[in-house]
Amino acid sequence: MKKKTVLLFLILLVSLLYYLGFLTRKETLPLSKEFFSAESSPAAEQALDLKGVGLVKSKLAERKPPTFDKKDLDQLYQLKLDKGIRNLSTFSLFLIREAQKARKDGQVDRAVELATYASRFSPDLPQSYFELAMARWKQNPFRLDEILPTLLKGYQARLSHYPSSLNLIYHIFYIISNSLLMAFIIFGIVVLWKYTPLYFYDIRRNLTNEVSDLFFNGLKIFVLFIPLFLRLDITWAILFWTILLWGYVPSRERQFVIVFLIILVYLPFFLRTSSTFLNSPSSDIIVEMNEANNENWDKGTEEKLKAWSLSRSDDPHVLLTLGLIEKRQGRYSQAEDFYRKAIDRNPDFSDAHSNLGNVYLAQKQVQMAITSYQRAIEINPNKGSYHFNLYRAYSQETFISRKSDRAFQTARQLDPELVQYYTGIDSPNMNRLVIDEILTSHTLWTRFLDQYIGKEGLLFRLFKAWFEGIPSALPFLAPILFLAYLVGMSRYTRAKRFLTRCPMCGSATHRFYLGDSETLDQEFVCFNCYRLFVQKEKLHPKIMEKKSKQAGAFQKQDHFTGKYISYVLFGFGQIWNGQTLKGILLLSFFFIFILRFVFWSGVLPETGLRTSFSWWGLFFWGALFIVFCFFYYRRVRRLKPEFEIPA
Repeated sequence: MKKKTVLLFLILLVSLLYYLGFLTRKETLPLSKEFFSAESSPAAEQALDLKGVGLVKSKLAERKPPTFDKKDLDQLYQLKLDKGIRNLSTFSLFLIREAQKARKDGQVDRAVELATYASRFSPDLPQSYFELAMARWKQNPFRLDEILPTLLKGYQARLSHYPSSLNLIYHIFYIISNSLLMAFIIFGIVVLWKYTPLYFYDIRRNLTNEVSDLFFNGLKIFVLFIPLFLRLDITWAILFWTILLWGYVPSRERQFVIVFLIILVYLPFFLRTSSTFLNSPSSDIIVEMNEANNENWDKGTEEKLKAWSLSRSDDPHVLLTLGLIEKRQGRYSQAEDFYRKAIDRNPDFSDAHSNLGNVYLAQKQVQMAITSYQRAIEINPNKGSYHFNLYRAYSQETFISRKSDRAFQTARQLDPELVQYYTGIDSPNMNRLVIDEILTSHTLWTRFLDQYIGKEGLLFRLFKAWFEGIPSALPFLAPILFLAYLVGMSRYTRAKRFLTRCPMCGSATHRFYLGDSETLDQEFVCFNCYRLFVQKEKLHPKIMEKKSKQAGAFQKQDHFTGKYISYVLFGFGQIWNGQTLKGILLLSFFFIFILRFVFWSGVLPETGLRTSFSWWGLFFWGALFIVFCFFYYRRVRRLKPEFEIPA
């Protein structure tokens, strides 16, 4: 009894390890290892060259790791604002590293100060908020009124920061997809273990000397080896065999075989295409645009964007980004040229009109700036920054006028926080007086989805998945053939009467009866079990004794297998006992926890500075997993055999 259980457990374990790629030289599903692997560009190549600043130059001349006091950081912060730069990610990452060192050395106040400035230098960078929260926790763990809002800002920044949100979503999708696939692999192996003996029993029962029967039985044996001949992937091989057993499988489990086919068609397809797209130039250029729009570009980024604009001159987003780069470096004529090209490609690109007005205003061409702002407002009248820029342009003509006051009031009504921030700035620098529009995370995500889905649309992608090649020695095989195979097996099942297994004694028979719904939970049992255990007929004592021993031994073996493998693979017992939906859900949650711990740092490597290891995150997930295990094990320990066989 135990040998069979151990053998089944080893088959399950080897199948999962093979699927995960531990027993093969290649990964079962493609996974990008290079995407987002590059570190942030050094400060020397940034648009704001910190080494060119007298303060930083003097620090570097000391030939020691540069240190900055509060006065130095304030000076750099004002320089950043004068350049019109919202995020200075490279310098923020440097400050975060210094804050981490200070926190580990016990200089908690210094760590809080550095992390605070890191968040000010790059308000869109999530790592700065997480480091600030950890520093404040070490400073005083009871100040939750400061720690929790900082953590919330970090998670909000993670969702709005395009690379971080893309990393997070792909991480979630990868883990859930693989968890579902592994759960269905176990479901398929259970189906094979329970119903393959019926397949061989049917072959043995029909063995005769007739040539036709010998040929037919030989064909049945040959069909079993087709996945090996074609070198099918393990998931498709398991699906092939489960469909082959279609006639022996109960109807309540057949629907999950169909779901297994659909899962196998779509999840690997979207994982493969997602990984391929993430490594494509189209996805790479979105990342480069995000870096440039968030003031973290270098010469390589600028060259990539210019090369892209030359090959695809109809891309207004890239042209807008190049205009931003030129404007922040003070090259207004080049910036104007890029903005005009973006407007030529898309006349209704309101952000390009507004940014063009900022370039005109910086060159003292006030009337042309007003015209550009008014055009942007005509296209999108509900954006407060356009009205605020128009107010600034009117203020250049005259200090106070009805037009400027109306523009200011409209801007404050549409976006009061933005107006309050910019009106609090006391500087003659034009970069600090007007608002440059950048490509937001929402815009980048919209572009990502449009390019990923393609011009054909989502329905075409869903349809295309059925004609995608599967891992096999024959590349022309496609999931559509499996669908035809499933339809053929279902029609063949209707024309032929198949054996099935009695859930009480395990015997193979055609003669099945529906038992009492209260006793047998709508199970179909064999004729002898129905007479003996349901109708309580008085049969010959030896027949009753033999049948009771057979049913008792089968129930004991069945219960032992389902219960003790469930201690290792959560939900296995439910799948084993026919509660397939419940079992697959439990197994999926179990694998989600396991893969969450395996890919603790994420499926894709983080950009720039890695987030320091979070013991609180580990404690949260560990506690959640322990609670999940506690309630599950308590339920498993109470499991009893599905049927109580009377002595």
